Amino acid sequence: MGLSRETKGFLKGILIFSALGAVIGFFVVPSAVDARNYFQIIQFDIPFFRLPSNISYVIGVVVGAVMAAVKCLLLEVAVNKALKMESKQKASMYMRAGYLPRFLLTGLALFASVIFIGFFGIIGALIGTMSLTLSAYIVGLFERRNRKKPKMSAQDVDKILEPKSEGKEE
Repeated sequence: MGLSRETKGFLKGILIFSALGAVIGFFVVPSAVDARNYFQIIQFDIPFFRLPSNISYVIGVVVGAVMAAVKCLLLEVAVNKALKMESKQKASMYMRAGYLPRFLLTGLALFASVIFIGFFGIIGALIGTMSLTLSAYIVGLFERRNRKKPKMSAQDVDKILEPKSEGKEE
């Protein structure tokens, strides 16, 4: 399966933004193990999952980035399949039906982050899933910037700038 240029750009953006978010968050989030207890939402008290907050944040970013990449790949498959459909109505229904599984996948990743990783993990997972949105904006910006503009000659510019006369001058 060959990926489109845009999807490759999205995946690169997800990787870059998630890595950047993980590195910054690793040093910003407090590393004390008990820092999570102040923000405990729903969390099992399993000693194995008692990680330092900055590590749980990084794990959350990784979980979010993986979900963003999976959603991006699922979206590419859905769009390619919809483009091959014979009617616009069937393609539209197919795309709408494919939205729910991607949405539920995001919800599942965020719910798992809350349960197993904790408060800082859910923040990391949110940042990881938002990396798809950020990369979509950046890819769109580069697409507009790299679009070939028609070149104009000096004569074309002169024709545009010369005053138009309503009648013939003799």
